[in-house]
Amino acid sequence: MWFILLASFAYDGFTYLPEESNFALIKSVYYVLIFIAFLFIITLQINSGKIPYLSIGPISYIIQIYIWIYLVRLFYDFMVVGVEQEIVTNPFAAIFLYINAAIIPFYGLCFFRWEQINMRKLNTAILLIFIVMGMVSMYYIFTGKALEYLGPSGRFQGNASMDTIAFGHLGTSITLMAITLFHQKDIRLWHKLLSSFAILAGLFISLAAGSRGAIVALIICFIAYLYMNGHKMKVLIGLPILAVLLLALLPILNDFLLNTMDNHALERLYYSIYAPENMDNDVTSGRDILYDKAWHNFINSPLIGSTFFIEGEYVHNSVLESFMGMGIFGGLLFIIMVIYSLVVAFHMAEQEKQYLFCTLLFVQYLSYSLFSRTLSMLPLFWMSLYLVHTLNTYRTQKT
Repeated sequence: MWFILLASFAYDGFTYLPEESNFALIKSVYYVLIFIAFLFIITLQINSGKIPYLSIGPISYIIQIYIWIYLVRLFYDFMVVGVEQEIVTNPFAAIFLYINAAIIPFYGLCFFRWEQINMRKLNTAILLIFIVMGMVSMYYIFTGKALEYLGPSGRFQGNASMDTIAFGHLGTSITLMAITLFHQKDIRLWHKLLSSFAILAGLFISLAAGSRGAIVALIICFIAYLYMNGHKMKVLIGLPILAVLLLALLPILNDFLLNTMDNHALERLYYSIYAPENMDNDVTSGRDILYDKAWHNFINSPLIGSTFFIEGEYVHNSVLESFMGMGIFGGLLFIIMVIYSLVVAFHMAEQEKQYLFCTLLFVQYLSYSLFSRTLSMLPLFWMSLYLVHTLNTYRTQKT
């Protein structure tokens, strides 16, 4: 169980490494091992009958309907229509990765012996995995193997050698996991020192990555963190103040990064707010164009949907992706699934702080899905979603 959990959280580890490094075989073996491990857990528990299936309630049916319909649409897009996606070289592998990330874990986690999993140790182990990923990636940057990453061309030039959006969210994950470690019981001095270092490292990575989505996700998660820790009024009062301070300090911070590090991390956010008329597709990533096309695709086929892809590109928004690919029914299923999961996640974290890291990871990767990627390539979105429900069911049954 520990291997599956930690290996699943390390799922994205290869995306933080430069493309020049050939990890194809290692990645394939790694993904297959996770797949086999989940199947082993499922079949072992079914055959032994020692552990009953942990039913997470009515939301289980919504999740299952959604993930299986998604698989049918994904298979149809790739194998029948023959959609060519720029980051997918093997459509069979893409479908397998989705099954491995979204379908198998749903059933596997419901057979876990959660009483054997210590949340503090899990929080610490995941944080250490993320820190190692961050250090390895920074090594490739500063040794020149991903030299184009930090420089006058900004994040886009860096994407030629490293997945910089994922790298930015890695920094956000490190920061969040470090903050939540402080809320775990029986933490020692080394936990506090590790968390302090990780918070600084995570914030640096988030800024250096030049991904607006990662920074926005960090802000959203910090607001959620304050809210779940009983600071509801402070959030309501402090949020407008924070927004004003951000607007006032953004030009100063942007100039500082440009002049001291030649880094364009905040330049895109700066132009988004202060000079949107000067923005072009190279700055906006073309999301406004994708969103407009996604809306028209949905209007043309609102009942059963049309495709997950727009001219081979994913739409960069999980809600639009659901409506566009699976029609009204699929879109509503996704919204219900997400809203209900957020309610459960917040309620769980407010009652027991040891589950705070699961909630914040879910909020982060939900934010990730609203700005970047596709749900078929966001394994930690699914893992955090399933953890929220299985752990909540386990703790309620325990009490």
